[in-house]
Amino acid sequence: MSKAAGRPSANSLSRVVELLVEHKIKLDALEGVLKETNPLVHELYLGTVENLRGQKAAEVNQVLKQFRDR
Repeated sequence: MSKAAGRPSANSLSRVVELLVEHKIKLDALEGVLKETNPLVHELYLGTVENLRGQKAAEVNQVLKQFRDR
């Protein structure tokens, strides 16, 4: 089996990046609406996001390690 056989294609990675950007735009828009309509909930949202940053970093690193190990 070739080394490239287990790796995602450039098109697949490009699509993943496109989806991430699309969702980031949508989340930013929803956050703006939340900030205007309910500032207290917006502060709670920001606190939750901050708390999840560490968890996200650990999960991303785990996935990236799996790709490197292939």
